[in-house]
Amino acid sequence: MLRRTMAFALAAGFAVPAFGQGADANWPSAKPIKMIVPFAAGGGTDLVARALAEKLGAALGQTIIVDNKPGASGVIAMEAAAKSAPDGYTLVLGSASTVVVNPAVLPDLPYDPVKDFEHLGDVGSGSVVLVAHPDFPVKDLRDVIALAKAKPGELNYGTWGNGSTGHICAEMVRAATGIQMTHVPYKGAAPVLNDIAAGHIKLGFADVQSVVPMAKSGKVKVVASCARRSINFPDVPGYVEQGVPFDFVWRYDLMAPAKTPQPIVDRLHAELMKVLALPDIKARWIEFGMTPSTISPAELKAQTGRDIEILTKLARDAGVRP
Repeated sequence: MLRRTMAFALAAGFAVPAFGQGADANWPSAKPIKMIVPFAAGGGTDLVARALAEKLGAALGQTIIVDNKPGASGVIAMEAAAKSAPDGYTLVLGSASTVVVNPAVLPDLPYDPVKDFEHLGDVGSGSVVLVAHPDFPVKDLRDVIALAKAKPGELNYGTWGNGSTGHICAEMVRAATGIQMTHVPYKGAAPVLNDIAAGHIKLGFADVQSVVPMAKSGKVKVVASCARRSINFPDVPGYVEQGVPFDFVWRYDLMAPAKTPQPIVDRLHAELMKVLALPDIKARWIEFGMTPSTISPAELKAQTGRDIEILTKLARDAGVRP
């Protein structure tokens, strides 16, 4: 299963070595740290980033400013982060979409998630889910498939961009069942959900973090999980249970530009570990349907390369990548 092959993670070490040659001994006192978010404000990535920025900033004794740069399936933000000075003052909250999916489905990508970044740790993993307008006459994925077969090409679905994880999830259904639906790309999960709630579009994929508050308020309903059942929606079956052999876990990866001095990388990793162990963050992550992982940053970077290879083959087999 892809879930097992996409195990981004955190290391267990807490030691913080002394700053060596090439590192700023005054870091991070000189100025606020910027955390780039590749998607729009209000979406799941943004919610995670803001909760993380508050606690990590407090741990470092420096303000962390969240900088939303939506567009082009996260490519704009990731390229900006990759080209930033490797001085510890720019971070980016990558996701499965920007770190693994984009390299697998988009040719001529202007950044390399392995070579252009230091991977500080897997912040947490959750699910991508398929949601619908409350009045839309489907209760699960089987109903969506049946309706799409009855009305080929007439159903529209939204995701947060061409080649996004949501797009991949939809293409897996198409590959397994032969259904035809029309993809409507947005600049983030929040706009997708807002349009579903308003009835402008009936179906869409979003990360579970974005969906939870809108589902609780009854503005959207969840009809399938693109991976295992979410802890937030335990009664909603996953893809495999509904006849689609695909299993995908949404993940967040905190990253810094390549060549960021190792002492800064080590300090960021150590403080991130402490933040993720805080009781209120643990509670918030459960609310988001997320759990952190536990492998080292070095293993995380190596695993990312292997994940890209696996997903690239999967995307080609499904016709997502040329």
